[in-house]
Amino acid sequence: MGSDRTKPLRAEQFTTARKVQPWWYRATNGVGGVLPSFGTPSAEAWFAKAKRQNPGVGDPRPETLVALEALVRSLHEDAALSFSGRIAAGMDCVRMAGDHLLIERAIRETPAILDTEIPSPIFLIGWMRTGTTFVHRLLAQDPDTRTMPYWESMYPVPPKDAKDQRPEQLARVLKQLESLSPNYEAIHPMGACEPEECVALFTNVFRTLQYNVQYRVPGYIEWLQAQDPRIAYGQYRQQLQLVQYHRPHGVRFALKDPTHSVFLDTILELFPDARFVFTHRDPAVTMSSLCSLYAYTRALFSDDIDPHALGPELMSSYLPPTLERALRIVDGLPRGRVAHVRHVDVRRNPIGAMAQAYRDLGMELGDPARAAMQAMLDVESRRPKDVHIHSPEGFGLTAEAIRERLADYCQRFDL
Repeated sequence: MGSDRTKPLRAEQFTTARKVQPWWYRATNGVGGVLPSFGTPSAEAWFAKAKRQNPGVGDPRPETLVALEALVRSLHEDAALSFSGRIAAGMDCVRMAGDHLLIERAIRETPAILDTEIPSPIFLIGWMRTGTTFVHRLLAQDPDTRTMPYWESMYPVPPKDAKDQRPEQLARVLKQLESLSPNYEAIHPMGACEPEECVALFTNVFRTLQYNVQYRVPGYIEWLQAQDPRIAYGQYRQQLQLVQYHRPHGVRFALKDPTHSVFLDTILELFPDARFVFTHRDPAVTMSSLCSLYAYTRALFSDDIDPHALGPELMSSYLPPTLERALRIVDGLPRGRVAHVRHVDVRRNPIGAMAQAYRDLGMELGDPARAAMQAMLDVESRRPKDVHIHSPEGFGLTAEAIRERLADYCQRFDL
């Protein structure tokens, strides 16, 4: 999205949802707000619609239906969705329900998928906004490294009897997002063919903490944290086998999702050979940027966003304690299983930082990978320099309080 732009984007400090929404979107919500309600959303109804849209699929897994029920309940009770937000959330959930049904059918019809060997995984972990996207894209340049382009993670099942147009399909979706939030890419750049997070594989089973980025859904998050994460990660692993079966590639598989940090025990159980790249950044800058990402994303679905409440919400959430717990877990791993990468280092000397990360993981950064990474950096240097404005104070926080809460972390990594 926007790779051919010539002018930089500028995401201003978030103040209200209305200020970041286009006029026509605000008008739609205004008109829709006075219309009669079109009923309470229903997981069963959304799965029924998904089945009508995808003839020949079977039923969802019971645990996936239960998960969608938990999400629907929280969307209805907690999320304060706008008129457009209710429509968008419903359409999105129906699409994800359809993807789940297609995945289940693909596995039933081709049992060999579950015999597919997954290349040795490297999980990128750490908070969002710590440079994971940049590091992931650098890793993706290595010819020996497999990643999932956004179209593949969003639509993991290839069409049966038609031309594969999944990249074009996602490009149209991203173009719609650009019309809804023109400066969003200044915060999180995306492209249909660029490496992307694993999150879509978890949304296909309706089990991910990242729903809280899109919507304020504390009830769902409380429900999810009480569930066995092996349910989500078991189906996640099967989806990785699915995409590898249809597009085999790679000596290693670089997998990025910031919430992987929360579930390292489960990852190590299901992926015993997993290695990790752990990214680090000044938590005051990270938290401020994270709040901005949450605010801009939630503004796509709700008008009721209080930025000064958002910062305390995130600082009192699972984020700080699970960061500290993740560090304790990786500290117990043998040498060669984890590489720590500071944002300041990978931005100052990208290839040097990646070479050190490779060494820490018991690998060598070869010449073809170095050349490909440098080519990516050359392209990046010619692109417009987007601007993302954010401050802790704008989200009800102070840099000092954030750093004090994570003082040991800051000291350890000199942040």
